[in-house]
Amino acid sequence: MENKVLKKDKIKSIEKALDLLELLSDKEKEMGITEINKELHMGLSTIHRILTTLKCRNYIVQNRQTSKYMLGAKLFILGYKVQNTKNLIKVAMPFLQRLSTYTNETINFAILEDREIICLYKIESKEMLRAGIKVGTKVAAHCTSLGKVLLAFLPEQEFMMLYSNDNEKLPTFTPNTISSVEELKKCLKKIKKQGYAIDEEEFKIDVNCLGVPIINNEGKAIASISISGPKSRFNLSKIKKVKSTLIALSQDISKQLLNNM
Repeated sequence: MENKVLKKDKIKSIEKALDLLELLSDKEKEMGITEINKELHMGLSTIHRILTTLKCRNYIVQNRQTSKYMLGAKLFILGYKVQNTKNLIKVAMPFLQRLSTYTNETINFAILEDREIICLYKIESKEMLRAGIKVGTKVAAHCTSLGKVLLAFLPEQEFMMLYSNDNEKLPTFTPNTISSVEELKKCLKKIKKQGYAIDEEEFKIDVNCLGVPIINNEGKAIASISISGPKSRFNLSKIKKVKSTLIALSQDISKQLLNNM
């Protein structure tokens, strides 16, 4: 039953594109359309369409002299980003463990992808009543402390590419969620000045979060850390007490990353 469901959920065109990329990777040489078809049996027209799409996105390049194809720089860039993320988590992990012990609340670690944050790492609170998001989960950036600090430290041009219309209405999840780009921009200006963001029941009712950015040597936020907990325990008074500790910890991680460069 599980195999049938998985097969049903697959998108054939994406599978074919991935098969083609894996073939070029395995062969480690330029290949023409006819050669690719001999290996994959997709049909020349299908292969041509896939190659054209991948070429437009720089995942493959075409040798003008031979008209054959090879892997492009975009895949190298993606691989480099994955490796950088792994290194970032490795550097941050001992600091996050220390923060978890100090606060006894859930610690979250995330990066920005377009208008969403992706949770890459989490340390669960040992308390029975706890709050946080699952690793791998994507959440709208404008309603989380993790996302707001990442947006606040984006270069203005990058932010405008994501949110170009001040009058745009944003999706809301609770009565406290920021509901427009205009409101978001005002909030982010304050966050950048103070260096931290608070999510006071903006994504989930009865859940509060405190987030800070990890800043690289260019002044850009490359990741964020948050403490999250139930409102009954992680209230504004508790947030005020741990705020300076969290800010100092993020600065220590940033310094450690610079030392590892």
